[in-house]
Amino acid sequence: MLIDIKSYYCMSNAALGGKSANKLDTQGVVSSCVEESERTLKMDGQCYYNETIAFFYNASKKHLATEWNTVSKLVMGLGLTVCIFIMLANLLVMVAIYINRRFHFPIYYLMANLAAADFFAGLAYFYLMFNTGPNTRRLTVSTWLLRQGLIDTSLTASVANLLAIAIERHITVFRMQLHTRMSNRRVVVVIVIIWTMSIVMGAIPSVGWNCICAIKTCSNMAPLYSNSYLVFWAIFNLVTFVVMVVLYAHIFMYVRQRTMRMSRHSSGQRRNRDTMMSLLKTVVIVLGAFIVCWTPGLVLLLLDVFCEECNVLAFEKFFLLLAEFNSAMNPIIYSYRDKEMSVTFKQILFCQRQENINGTVEGSDRSASSLNHTVLSPHNNDHSVV
Repeated sequence: MLIDIKSYYCMSNAALGGKSANKLDTQGVVSSCVEESERTLKMDGQCYYNETIAFFYNASKKHLATEWNTVSKLVMGLGLTVCIFIMLANLLVMVAIYINRRFHFPIYYLMANLAAADFFAGLAYFYLMFNTGPNTRRLTVSTWLLRQGLIDTSLTASVANLLAIAIERHITVFRMQLHTRMSNRRVVVVIVIIWTMSIVMGAIPSVGWNCICAIKTCSNMAPLYSNSYLVFWAIFNLVTFVVMVVLYAHIFMYVRQRTMRMSRHSSGQRRNRDTMMSLLKTVVIVLGAFIVCWTPGLVLLLLDVFCEECNVLAFEKFFLLLAEFNSAMNPIIYSYRDKEMSVTFKQILFCQRQENINGTVEGSDRSASSLNHTVLSPHNNDHSVV
């Protein structure tokens, strides 16, 4: 389809130059004017809002399937199964934090919001699975941008939540407290800011930062996204990852130095310190899983822009599935790392009475001996860990 556009510009330029199309071979005119036509096409400012998705895929040289093959069916079946698990598992996390009073602290509210972001990611991937493969051809420019915007919004929400959790942990550890004194109102404000920023970031390509009016700047992986936006998007997230890693490295160095300087402390202080470290390790594992799952895809976006020889499309689906799996990991991490969360999950799934969830957990082994028990009762909120 692009060759037709190039031919049009070449023939037009030849006519304007006083050349007669009757005296010259049309194909020769086209081949001799390819470079000029490409420059014109870059600068003409023409927009292609009414073109089909196939037009952009052809322009980016990305294969657009015409029928479902075995691999596509397997990917869709696996993807839909994972989507359902993501939504149910993260809904379980949100319910557990809501009904268990032991989790009514800012750090857990942010973790619940992270679960909400993962739940939203499940919805975004669910929509993607029904609008991928041969079904992509049915999409309009607007619905394609919506499909990608939902995924971008969920990623931004997850990154922003993880950054908020990292900042919250940094503040509490350097104040040597288990939980911050942040009010519920401030937590709500933080959550609103996170989602507002996420929606804005997800909507940016739809409101203008795309390649619809600059067809030669289109990405190969995302044929309606401009290369400049993908570079910004990838670098923004990778830099945020680095910031979070630095924050947690600073936290662990501080705690280690503080522990080495301590000559004596009571068993209660040791227990509080272990509780704080257990919670800190849990959120670090969550961050680590997120970085491992998302970094390859972000690096692939940069390679798509800067490495013309790299066959990035060969790895696209694999890295997309890897990113999707990340949204299913956090509930598994919580159930393994946090005994209180695991117990609450079981009580919800087996429909046990709410009094058992809100009350003191039975069994001294469960509440005292496990380092995975990562919360204190409300009246211990201000205990120092040294």
